[in-house]
Amino acid sequence: MQLVSIALKNIRSYTNAKIDFPTGIVLLSGDIGSGKSTILLAVEFALFGILRGELSGNALLRNGTQEGSVELSFKIKENNYTIKRALRRTKKSVEQEAGYLLINGVKKEATATELKSHILDLLGYPQELLTKTKNFVFRYTVYTPQEEMKRILLEDKEDRVAILRKVFGIDKYEKITQNASFYTKSLRERKRAFDAVLADAEEKKKQAEETKKEYGESSEQLKLIIPQLDIARVQLEDSKKQLLKVEEQKQKTELITRELHVTKSQVLSKQQQQKQVQTDLITVSQQLAAVELPAKIDVSALTTRNTELNQQLLENEKSMRLTTMKIAELNALKKQATETTQKITSLAKCPTCLQEVTADHKHQILSTEQQKMQKIDENLVEHSTLVKQSEQVLAQLKTELEQLRKQEQEAAVAKVKIMHAEELAKRKNNLELQNTTVTKEVQISTERLTQLEQQLAPMKNVEVEYDQLRKQTEKFGEEERKYSIQHSTLLQKEQHLAKNLKMLEEELGKKKKVREQLEKTQHLHQWLTDYFVPLMDVIEKHVMAKIHHEFNALFQQWFSMLVEDVMTARLDETFTPIVQQNGYDTAVENLSGGERTACALAYRLALNKTINSFISCIKTRDLLILDEPTDGFSTEQLDKMRDVLDQLHLNQIIMVSHEQKIESFADKVIHVNKTEHTSQISF
Repeated sequence: MQLVSIALKNIRSYTNAKIDFPTGIVLLSGDIGSGKSTILLAVEFALFGILRGELSGNALLRNGTQEGSVELSFKIKENNYTIKRALRRTKKSVEQEAGYLLINGVKKEATATELKSHILDLLGYPQELLTKTKNFVFRYTVYTPQEEMKRILLEDKEDRVAILRKVFGIDKYEKITQNASFYTKSLRERKRAFDAVLADAEEKKKQAEETKKEYGESSEQLKLIIPQLDIARVQLEDSKKQLLKVEEQKQKTELITRELHVTKSQVLSKQQQQKQVQTDLITVSQQLAAVELPAKIDVSALTTRNTELNQQLLENEKSMRLTTMKIAELNALKKQATETTQKITSLAKCPTCLQEVTADHKHQILSTEQQKMQKIDENLVEHSTLVKQSEQVLAQLKTELEQLRKQEQEAAVAKVKIMHAEELAKRKNNLELQNTTVTKEVQISTERLTQLEQQLAPMKNVEVEYDQLRKQTEKFGEEERKYSIQHSTLLQKEQHLAKNLKMLEEELGKKKKVREQLEKTQHLHQWLTDYFVPLMDVIEKHVMAKIHHEFNALFQQWFSMLVEDVMTARLDETFTPIVQQNGYDTAVENLSGGERTACALAYRLALNKTINSFISCIKTRDLLILDEPTDGFSTEQLDKMRDVLDQLHLNQIIMVSHEQKIESFADKVIHVNKTEHTSQISF
């Protein structure tokens, strides 16, 4: 892996900066607090995001800003990658936002967790680090803050060994052992469960044998009862067939008997009907002989004349009403003329013009009125004559109408007598026909009665035979039911036993499988406790010994290069550095500042080489980041640092230091300055 460039926006003391990383030794130079270590933290953040408890968003995002980002470009072999992560300030904290990953120019949007997963895959780091709060592989192979490396040297032995176990992945053996312990515990619980299931195995086996024996006995009894049941069923079936035949004869006899009774009733009824018809025929004949038929009257002529007279009567009454009305009208005119004459006679002045009425004028008016009255009297005489004539005509018409009504009544009586005679004649004819029909029906019914008596004669014993067969059928039916009940009981018992036997056999089969599982469980438990767990301990010790051997050799090599020959160093069994000077062991705490830094750097480089050697899939082995590796070094130690870097043979080394001398053997120097709380980059 090779870092290419990094762009910072609102990250700690940087507002907006971009840094290019060439190959070889790259030195980040600047005063203490200028912002050199921020670049290294930004690289770690770009790769792995926020690390809870190690690298927080609040520690990265510049104070007073709401958003920030880091964009890191790097190469792995021939492939180019760019990853960008962003930070956003909320009311409560600073949180990561989604970012992206460019792979050879192809952009892939992803969440913070997805980006970390992609990076772990690209770098060849274990995916189990996805949920870890600290990336030990990166921290101890690529970038370790110098103070953190010094801290691991001063940790308790148990804590140091625990950290190194995590770094090398040896803690998996302890996890395997713990998991094996948990698994053996579950195996013991499973064994107890299996033992509980198998507790009644012998009893179930005994029950199965008894049930099997009882099932065999039931089967034998069933075999014996089946022939008896078959015989009883055959006898019952034959008896039912015979009974059915006799029952058909019995039903036929009952039908004939019923028809015989009906026919007898019909004969008696027809004979009585015949007597009644003959009696009625004699009566009707006598009545018909006693009837005297009147002369026939033309009723239609009477009706026509009656209509004519009624029409004439209506017309005369109408004419008389008109004449009477005219007489009344003439009397009114006569009365009016009389009143006018009286008024004129007594009138002196005209009521209209108030002039005196002359005698001539009065005489003239009276003469006119008298003429009118004379004409009215003539008309009254004429109309009175007409009224008298009409009254005479009306009297004649009413007399003639009364005579016509009497003739019509006589015609109606004659008609009734004729109709009565005709009805008697018609009834006589019907009675004669009915008498002939009834006589014939009596003869036919009598003949049918004789036939039925002849058919019924040979069937007198059917009832007795039917009763005998019915009793026999009931007897066979009782035997068949008895054997059927026995058969059904035995069959149900056999089925019940078969079901119980099947359940017991299935249960015994399950218990057999449980026994097999118990044996496997016991074997597995024994193998885990006697072989697997001890084997994990042995493997862990061998791996730890191999790591310790290589780690110790590399530590001695780097320490001897950085410290004067009067001092030697080694690692004890807990990976604790032991420094020997003039034949005496000295603890790291007792070393000077430069010697302690040299010891930490030697430990750091030895750890880097050992991890890269043991974890072969790591793709960051050509990259090393050193944070203030020469703090407290003397001039001689700084010169030796050049030899150490040359022997590393790495493609890219990024160092953070404020030592001017290191600039002489760096391939690229990047100067970091801070002005008014803002860091600037210069080359």
